[in-house]
This record gives sequence, C-alpha cells and structure tokens, in this order.
Amino acid sequence: MKTNSVTPGFSKAILHILPALNVNVDRDLVEQIQQFPSEGRLPMALQDALWQALIELKDNELGLKIALSLKPDSYDTLGFLLFSCATLGDAVDSLIAYSALIGEGGKFSKSHNELGWRVSFEAFFTTPTPIRIEAVLACVACGAKWISGAPIKPKVVAFTHPQQGKLSTYQAIFGDAKLLFSAPSNYLLYHNDDWQLQQRSVNQAVQQQMQSLAEQQLKQLQPQTMVDKINAILTKQPNLKRRQISSLLAISERHLNRKLADQGYSYKTLSDEIRKNLAEKLIKQGSANQAHLALYFGYADESAFAKAFRRWTGLGFKEYKQKIGNKDDIK
Repeated sequence: MKTNSVTPGFSKAILHILPALNVNVDRDLVEQIQQFPSEGRLPMALQDALWQALIELKDNELGLKIALSLKPDSYDTLGFLLFSCATLGDAVDSLIAYSALIGEGGKFSKSHNELGWRVSFEAFFTTPTPIRIEAVLACVACGAKWISGAPIKPKVVAFTHPQQGKLSTYQAIFGDAKLLFSAPSNYLLYHNDDWQLQQRSVNQAVQQQMQSLAEQQLKQLQPQTMVDKINAILTKQPNLKRRQISSLLAISERHLNRKLADQGYSYKTLSDEIRKNLAEKLIKQGSANQAHLALYFGYADESAFAKAFRRWTGLGFKEYKQKIGNKDDIK
C-alpha cells in the first residue's frame, strides 16, 4: 500500500522559524521530522501532525505569519527551480509540472480569462484547515515577488474559508488585493503584465541543473513517459533543441528517438505539436507578434518561424490572427 509523502523541506523550514515566532511544538514531533534527510521523503502523516499541533495553538494568523517569515533559501530542489525561472508564468508551469515533488497534500492549476491569470490550489489534506491553506497561498504570493524581482501583488485572493485574522495581516502579504472569503475555491489572480514581468537576470545553467534534478526526483516518485517529459520541458523552454533536451534527460538522442517511437511519435512530430499549441495559446492572449514568437521559439529569423507556423496550422501568421478575430499588433 502506497504511503502518502511530502518533501521534508517545507516542514523543516517551518520548524526553523517557529522560535522566532515564539511558537513551541512537541519536542518528540520535532525530532521525528528532523530525522528524515532533506533529499528523502517525509510521511504525510507527520506533516499533518505538525499542522495539527500548530492549529491547537489557536493563533488564526499563524499560517500568514509563517509565510511572511520564510525566505527563498527555506525551500529545497523544487523551490530553487521555481526561483530560477524567468517569470511568474514560467514558475507556475514548473510548479504544476513538478507539484508531485511537494507531496500529495494538494494540487495546483492555472487558468486565464479577461481579468488575468489565476493560480488555484485544491487542498487534499485529511482535514483542510484555514491556516494551512493561507500559508500555501501566502507562500505563492511571496514567491511571486522573489521570482519577478518586483513587488508584484495579486489582484484578487480567494479562500474557501471565512476570514481568520486582521485585515492588516492579510495586506502585509497580499497588498491591496481584493480579498474573497468563503469562496468556491482557493486562488490568486494576477494581472497579465505581472505574469510575464522579468526584472532580474536568470542563470540558464542553474535553471537547467535544477530542472534536471527535479526530473530525476520526479522519476523516482512516479515514472513518466518520454512524451510527458518532453512536453513539460518544451512547454517551459520551447527554444531548446533535441540535443539539449537529451542532455537534460541524461540520455542519448538515439535513445530519446527510440522511446518516442515506442509511443508512436517522432521528435519532430511531438515538438511541432507542442510548439503549435503554445504558439496558438500566446496568440489568443493577444500579446505575441511574429517577431516575438520567432525569438521565443529559437528560430534564426521571422522567415524561418513563418514557414514553421504555416506548416503547423496551414495558415500564415496574419491569416491565423484574422481567423481567430485578433487583429491587433499584426506584424
């Protein structure tokens, strides 16, 4: 029987900051959690026990206080991968793709509408609790600032539970975001501009290293098909070539081709499909022109991208934008 587990990093980070918050929990519980190596897995039951101990302290703002106290170096492999991403949008894609590394405690998803980008969290905790959910959303909000390198704030923050603490405590994290309580779902809504904002340099070598480590850890938890792995990589870094992807996956190009053939794919067919879907999504959002996409997908020039786009869709770039009714910024 499979035992649900989580990464130890988050629980250990919480234990590390509790003294500064004048919070004490049972020493035996602390020792049980600390005995698990950082590169291993922590039984979900122990993280549940930690949150139960915190809940019993009757501090309804504790989840928000914990999130405010955590720093970027409080997180493990997945955290470093997220903080190595160029934009909030890239980081959320990684969070969704590798969320199994965090554990079975919940599921992240994203969606887009005319108001912006929504990052949703569905809790799978045995007994979902307000301070635990607030800690998760607050950590995402704090992480968004670290990733973008700018003091971005969500436009809307929604919780499925009633208000727990003072409005000023929520505002310390979420700024002037509209707060919704007793909502149908837990989520943060970000402006389109903030989703792609990049105000700091990104070390691609570090990012690729973190991604490689995350891939290895994910493989140990739940082996993925080669199609799934390539889809996850190209969705985040569509400019990568087959050689670079093979290197990230620590296999030869020949082995990669053979694995894909076993699933009825060629690399060209799969990569074209992924890039086509990504290009269509970006065009429908209304913020991409042909020059931007050529650069984003790693083509030598606009002409090369234009030929690929026509091969994918059967239409020229301008024709495609007119077809979907988005005639702004056609270039």
